[in-house]
Amino acid sequence: MSSTEAAPEASSTETKTAAAAKTAKTTTAANPATAAGSGRCSEFSNQAAAQRAANTRDADGDGVYCESLPCPCLKKGASKPSGTAAPSNPEAGCVKPSAVQQVGFSATKYPNIRRHFLKAIRSGWPATLVVDRRGTDARRDRLLANVATKDGYDRDEYPPAMGRGRGSEALTRGANPVGWMASVMLVPSSENRSHGAVMGIKLRRFCSGTRFSYRFY
Repeated sequence: MSSTEAAPEASSTETKTAAAAKTAKTTTAANPATAAGSGRCSEFSNQAAAQRAANTRDADGDGVYCESLPCPCLKKGASKPSGTAAPSNPEAGCVKPSAVQQVGFSATKYPNIRRHFLKAIRSGWPATLVVDRRGTDARRDRLLANVATKDGYDRDEYPPAMGRGRGSEALTRGANPVGWMASVMLVPSSENRSHGAVMGIKLRRFCSGTRFSYRFY
């Protein structure tokens, strides 16, 4: 076959190739995740995480990935979650029982926390505390401002910041607000942080104003 006879076929092939490339480019521009998505929505815990990765499928081509996942949500072009991603009320659905709640901790797991607790009680700090989440960080900052730190140790507070402040009628030391002071002792960081996390979980369902006390077992 001569070169002049092959020309029309070559031209036709080039035209088809160009058309296919144009179609692929248009599809990618309209829906990049569908064309190149390699991730799965199940790999992410919420929409915001999937949106940042942008490697899953965007079924409706609106630039928002994994819309079936729960919020926090991150809309196209946003840098922070918005809408329903706003922090919820930490006391929504809480309860406020009239009786003092016993919050239990392992004496074996938290020996230094227990030692500090007993020392503080002997020094006159109250055994019954009151949940008060308002101004927790401010109370802690004022108390620890001039307390020296040490590598590997945290400054444990008793009463804890969440258990003192306005509404804590038994706490009479300190002012502005009443009851911001506390006993402080250095304890191993891992022990202090674990204890704080456990206490937060155990008090999570209780409203501010709920009375509670430590109990070691």
